[in-house]
Amino acid sequence: MKTILLILSLALAQNVLAQPAAEPAPRQHPALAEFDMSGLDDMRARVQAVIDRPADLSPDKVAAFDKTRRAAEGGDTAAQLELAQMLHEGVGTPRDRDAGLAWMRKSAEGGYGPAQAFLGVAYTLGQGMAVDRKLGEYWSRKGAAQGVELANYTVAMHFENIHSSPAEQAHALHWLKFYAENGFIPAYNEIGYRLMMRAQDEAQRKQAFGWYMRAAKALDPPGLNNVAYSYEVGQGVQQSDEAALGWYEMAAIAKSPPGQTGFARLLEQGRGGPTRQGPAPKPFALYLLAARQGDLDAMRRLVKVYENGELGQAADPAQAALWREKLRLAR
Repeated sequence: MKTILLILSLALAQNVLAQPAAEPAPRQHPALAEFDMSGLDDMRARVQAVIDRPADLSPDKVAAFDKTRRAAEGGDTAAQLELAQMLHEGVGTPRDRDAGLAWMRKSAEGGYGPAQAFLGVAYTLGQGMAVDRKLGEYWSRKGAAQGVELANYTVAMHFENIHSSPAEQAHALHWLKFYAENGFIPAYNEIGYRLMMRAQDEAQRKQAFGWYMRAAKALDPPGLNNVAYSYEVGQGVQQSDEAALGWYEMAAIAKSPPGQTGFARLLEQGRGGPTRQGPAPKPFALYLLAARQGDLDAMRRLVKVYENGELGQAADPAQAALWREKLRLAR
């Protein structure tokens, strides 16, 4: 009996061993992975905790606030800006952001350059008030005229572009390069874009591409996308579908909507060879990701996809109309 049981056990074991291993789940390309917001949410919570921390009403801070308030009420514009910051941060007084903005505006109207720069940023980005780009430009240019670095940079980033006068373009490049040399990575791509749009020959395009590459090497998403596009069209660098696909792949992983669209376009056209970071995603999935983030080229492609029934999707006039309307609103 023991012998029979032993033989039966061995037969069952061999049967189990002979079964093929379960197929591993197909790996998803990282460009299709959902953006992990947990780290950002945690960082925002920590920043908000600092912003919303209780007011510091210790005796020395209250005394400092009273001294600053007296100077501000006496017309000292530097003290007015300092008072604005104290009210905003709750230093020596209960926090009152509206009163802080009022004192900042008073300091700016009194001709104090740093206050003009801060007020220009506040209007430009809508910090504590509704966005008003005209007032943002007005106050930023007032501060820039006094040589305030922040104001100069705000003007360069937001109000001087490739359509500005040559003098303004030179001013913008000067300040963008100033911040780039001090390690502000988004300025790299901004410089490259402006140089590329003004380039008259290949040497100038190579110079612009160099700035794109600096941004890309720092994993700046717009920089990654612009390096990819430069390789795709041979602009400032020798044309290469293989290099373009690789850089678009990196831009898509970095969640650049134009990068997702460029990656999808080259995959759809069968250009550039195999992907490097994982199995090639479906172009439709990439177009959909980019379109949901507002990329106009991706929206245009989805309209055609649903009109004609392409990329594995059935023709769907309702979806085509939906994306056509989203495209109209985005424009």
